[in-house]
Amino acid sequence: MDIKISTLEISASAVKLVVGYELEGSPYVLYANKVALSQAISAGEIVAPDQVINAIKVLAADAREALGETISEVVLALPTIDFEVFRGTQTTNTLSNKIDRIDIKNIMALFRKNRVDPNKVIVAILPQVFKTDSDQVYRLLPLGEVSNTLTVEAFLHVLPIWIYNSYIETVQKAGLKVRKVYPDKYALTELLNSPATATNTYFLVDFGAKQTSITFVSNHNLYFSRIINEGSDDLTYLLAQKYGLELKEADRLKKDFGLDHRNVSVNFPLATGIGERGEEIKVFLSDIYSTCQTFLNSHLQKVLSEIKIVGKSQNMPNLNKYPLLFVGGGSTIYNYEEIIGSDRSFPDKYIVKLDTIGARDLTYAVNLGLIKAYSKYAQDIGDEKASIGTLTRS
Repeated sequence: MDIKISTLEISASAVKLVVGYELEGSPYVLYANKVALSQAISAGEIVAPDQVINAIKVLAADAREALGETISEVVLALPTIDFEVFRGTQTTNTLSNKIDRIDIKNIMALFRKNRVDPNKVIVAILPQVFKTDSDQVYRLLPLGEVSNTLTVEAFLHVLPIWIYNSYIETVQKAGLKVRKVYPDKYALTELLNSPATATNTYFLVDFGAKQTSITFVSNHNLYFSRIINEGSDDLTYLLAQKYGLELKEADRLKKDFGLDHRNVSVNFPLATGIGERGEEIKVFLSDIYSTCQTFLNSHLQKVLSEIKIVGKSQNMPNLNKYPLLFVGGGSTIYNYEEIIGSDRSFPDKYIVKLDTIGARDLTYAVNLGLIKAYSKYAQDIGDEKASIGTLTRS
């Protein structure tokens, strides 16, 4: 699929813009950049819209200069908060006794008329099975197949209207149109939906800056997602407070050294902080290691406890048979493998490594998944011709 797609993620740490297309099942990146945010997002809510709007404008201008063309529309990621999944079936009469793209568009319109919670909206419709009037079953839309009807079974992703409206409105105020939206965790599952992923059923742990999400994926389908309000920024704040460092310096030490516990012949300080009484605090490699190890071990135990709670609520025995796949900036902390390897309750744990042309940074994982998700949609349903807007309750 060679449709050029502009994707936008507004996360707690940054606004990220990636332009690219799908090539043989993998995202190919033409442009990727981000603008950091400072306290602009709180628990998924955009609390400083002007900061976000300005960041989007900066990225759009930078992309225009880098690519020589204007970015006018984006596929947008929405935070997976208060997320629900429904399964639905719809049937329509074909207009010409042969299945055409207009028939699947009619089906999608029927799905969108479904009544869900009045405070929520269907943000994504993901066809799973296509059926003809002879009960022939297809995984891809059978264009041109003779049939008087088309039946589609699909997963419906539902999010609160306030999330949908506030994110779209913010993007529109930055001068861009929104072509389509997807939950951010669904985008991640699409990125991992490839032969390179060893399993199609797993827990996805997104170790972000402000939050950590835990998502259960079965047969590459997103079922539910939970959030822990702790992320890698909390480790940065801990280092800064404990050793009297500026946040920027604490973040650098976390990323560059993290769980580095190599024996060094000369034990020199990596940084110098200022204590509460104005005294100097010399920060050594062993200090960074011990602080990061304690925090990250505690964080992992919170993740595992949340998974166990989910398992009980969803009646899922033998949880440890499912692999844990780690993504997000927190999983890139130096030698993070040591932390997940130290736990034996879940034997299969992996940090996702990207095999993407043009951008191998996990920071852009959601954007890369959006490229795959929209390419798949455009192939099944057809490329969107109109942008979408905000909704009112009915």
